[in-house]
Amino acid sequence: MNLLYLTIIVPLFSFLVLVSLGRHIRSINVIIIGITTMLIIALITVFSCIDFSSNTVPDMTLVYTRPLWNWFSVGDFSVPISLTLDGLSLTFLALISFFGFWVYFFAACDLTSKKDIYTFYAYSNLLIASILTIILVNNLFVMLMGWEGLSISAYLLIGIYYKQPRNGYAAVRAFVIMHLTDIFLIIGIFLLYQTLETLNIRDVLTQAHDNLAVDSDIIFWITLMLFLGAMGKSALFPMHSWFAETTLAPMPAMALLQSSTVILAGVYLVLRLSDLFMMSSDVLAIIAMISSLTILFASTIALVQYDIKRIVTYINLTQISYLFYAFSTKSWSLSLNCLINYVVTSTLLILASSILIKKCQGERDISKLGGLIKTFPMLYAIFLLIMLSLSAMPWVSSSFYIKGDIILGLMTQDKLILGTIGLFGILLSSLGIWRLISMVFYRKQKQYDFTKTKWLSYLPIFILLIFTTALFIYFPLPTQGIIPIAELDTNGQLPFQLLLAAVTGLSFLIAYILYAHPNSEVQEILNTPMVKFLLRLCNSDWHYDYLLHTLFVKPYVYLAHFLKKDPLAFWDNWIMRGIKKVNAFTVDLENGQIRWYMVSMVIGSIFILMLLIFI
Repeated sequence: MNLLYLTIIVPLFSFLVLVSLGRHIRSINVIIIGITTMLIIALITVFSCIDFSSNTVPDMTLVYTRPLWNWFSVGDFSVPISLTLDGLSLTFLALISFFGFWVYFFAACDLTSKKDIYTFYAYSNLLIASILTIILVNNLFVMLMGWEGLSISAYLLIGIYYKQPRNGYAAVRAFVIMHLTDIFLIIGIFLLYQTLETLNIRDVLTQAHDNLAVDSDIIFWITLMLFLGAMGKSALFPMHSWFAETTLAPMPAMALLQSSTVILAGVYLVLRLSDLFMMSSDVLAIIAMISSLTILFASTIALVQYDIKRIVTYINLTQISYLFYAFSTKSWSLSLNCLINYVVTSTLLILASSILIKKCQGERDISKLGGLIKTFPMLYAIFLLIMLSLSAMPWVSSSFYIKGDIILGLMTQDKLILGTIGLFGILLSSLGIWRLISMVFYRKQKQYDFTKTKWLSYLPIFILLIFTTALFIYFPLPTQGIIPIAELDTNGQLPFQLLLAAVTGLSFLIAYILYAHPNSEVQEILNTPMVKFLLRLCNSDWHYDYLLHTLFVKPYVYLAHFLKKDPLAFWDNWIMRGIKKVNAFTVDLENGQIRWYMVSMVIGSIFILMLLIFI
């Protein structure tokens, strides 16, 4: 664990080398540098895991701290830079290194353009260095540096094809939205320091537990600001726009952004400060409400999209919400298992979609594809296995148990509406992936020219598919004593599992009726005014962009045009004119006639005397 600092230094150094010299290095050498970087991080992670397990004492919490240097001091305020490794940060380090390595490996097989190769590996190394900074530092102020690094990395990866105006606009939009929520995080950190006079994470949790009251106003505002900051990185509604813009990045970059880096930042912040969030029931209720809105928003939009990338993106956005559902039920350890399941499933879905798009010569519109089951049977089988995970296949997939326990936790806490929305989200997610499979692999074949892909591209997919099964329901995570462990009420678990199995079966039945064998009666229902209105609403992303434009963009543009004429200068001109008039009148009084001066003095004296007498 003494080499822990290399997990940040190595990718940062690799980023600098590739940015400076990447254009002049052969593509194969750039790939070797990129994969070697992740391999070094993975090896350090393995050694850290071995060292951590060998030094762990039963019923004790092992925390390894490596001080590096004191960044700066202002009076009593000091910001030391030191790395901390405990069970939680080790879990995230293992996730990032494992999935990052396989995404880097997949990128070597998927990317062909020399410019795409060196820009992807360069910007991704900065992304990895930023997320590892967040995971390993023990000071909230230093964590902000990694937090901002994530925003810059996302901007660079989304804008790889910046010469296309749409991509440049998307990168800027993602950057702005991320920074809008970063303001809330900074406010939350300021409130913490003002209240507790420390930004060391362990000291913050200890002093908050000792000195702050549960559900007090200050706890509410601190946790609310911190959650709003985390919400931006985790792409919850209404801060999801940057997540949709990742579709313009290359597929390996999209896998990193959506699955194993940026999303993890917000989740890690909430988990790391879970003791703080447990002190505010109101904020946990807000988390549940926003998670519900995200499930309804993302799952309904995924049902009407035709772009494969956008379908995958909104399905992934739906799955993220179950993480925060687990937070709202205080099932912190369960949320970690849900996170692992999400990272596995979302990465699989993106990599499989990447192979599909590449084989179809870049075609992403599912309405222009069809009949590929005979041409690509192995790819079809992969999508079916991913669908089983997303659909929470009863007693087969790990998501059946994980999502089932989360929704059951909501219902046992008398949150029946939230639990129902959770079941509805599973139903719609299943329909979304079934729709993609039906339109791509069934129906009439419309494309006959295909591109060959490297067989090595399937290797990460085959490895990750193992982790979607029920064999990996609950990983033995070393988080005892770090995050609170809530007791799950298992009463009524079997009847609920039967209900969840019925929901999954219902999704298969609806998918069969709607997509596999649609009939005239189904078409009549789809052509009713109400259904058409709902389809238009979902096609327009719930008019979210229109509302955003109306509420924020238009007033800003109007204000900019108004200030363009400089209204202050307008009033300034009137003041100057008034001064000139007074000056001209005063100058006319200086005529050199002594009688006029004496009369003016007498009249002025009489006027002043009258004021003194009568007022």
